[in-house]
Amino acid sequence: MKKIDVEKLSELVSAHAREELADNKIGVKEIIVHQEGKRVYHARFGPEGTETLPERLLFRAASMTKPVTSAAVALLAGRGLLDLREPAYHYYPQMKNLQVATVEDGKITSLRPAKNVIRVSDLLCHTSGIGSSPVYETMEQSCAKLPLREAVNEILTHPLAFEPRTAQAYSPTDAFDIAAGIVEMVSGMSFVDFLQKNLFDPLHMTDATFRPNAEQWSRMVPMHNRTEDGQSGTAPQPQGCVFANFVPERMLAGGGLAVTAEDYIRFADMLCSGGLSEDGERVMPEEAVRAMRTPQLPEEVEMYGERWGLGMRIVIAPGYPHGLGVGCFGWSGAFGTHFWVDPENRLSVVMMKNSLYDGGAGNQSACALERDVSASLL
Repeated sequence: MKKIDVEKLSELVSAHAREELADNKIGVKEIIVHQEGKRVYHARFGPEGTETLPERLLFRAASMTKPVTSAAVALLAGRGLLDLREPAYHYYPQMKNLQVATVEDGKITSLRPAKNVIRVSDLLCHTSGIGSSPVYETMEQSCAKLPLREAVNEILTHPLAFEPRTAQAYSPTDAFDIAAGIVEMVSGMSFVDFLQKNLFDPLHMTDATFRPNAEQWSRMVPMHNRTEDGQSGTAPQPQGCVFANFVPERMLAGGGLAVTAEDYIRFADMLCSGGLSEDGERVMPEEAVRAMRTPQLPEEVEMYGERWGLGMRIVIAPGYPHGLGVGCFGWSGAFGTHFWVDPENRLSVVMMKNSLYDGGAGNQSACALERDVSASLL
């Protein structure tokens, strides 16, 4: 195991943050790094006035919600209450009769019955064809105002983008909502209540929520944007919505979580430790965490250097461009959030920012942080 050189890490991260602020590329950015469950680095960067913001800032996690949803499913599987490889139609019978679309010039030109059964795991590793490109772009997104159960019924009237398990294409929301619906059926609890009881409370994730209260909204970091002329500004968001115009009642399992950096590092540490909380209590079965960080894609599905586990991407080959080693796993969010776990070096790293500029997987801030942390391991 390599140890973090904290002084070097601080110098590298601070230099990159100064560059981003000078170019108006970020608003507020918060970074936490733990090694062996202990904090080695924590910093917050932002424009003048950032120091007056509340201590426990909330961020829109966006797609960093997906690993949390995947943990809920994996936890139930680890308890023997569901099988990741079982057909999803065991829970939604209408999934027996899904069709695969052919899309040409942005329009669906034909439909044919799907040959392959969608498994529960397919919902979490983007191999189901549900809510993926190119079909996603042809659909009117009419589910944003619907609660979870009604939204899933609407989603399942849409065709698939490809034959299940013959390809992978990102499902921004739909497949994960179906997974959340399965959690509700198996547990007999609402999705958010299941998360609260089984993950948020045991991990002391005190602010993690799909439905921020008034006090939490007062701590939500402003959404940054960079204008065409290079200036920095704030981008208003739909009132009361954590992600785009999706209502909180939707409990958007692919992107609707609001969370602090402190909360998310506890989740990352739990994955790093194989399912234990900071108190040493078992939160997830070890085999459940192992399933999350194990590549799930069929070998014939192409994805170079990385593979999907459950809701997270895993580095599977040397030569990752930003320095992460084989076995590192994690994911990002549309507004710039990013995390990864390095099992070999017992590292958990969380970066939180919310910006309409430079977000999603491979955003510049995330790549720079990966390089900085990797360069600081001696």
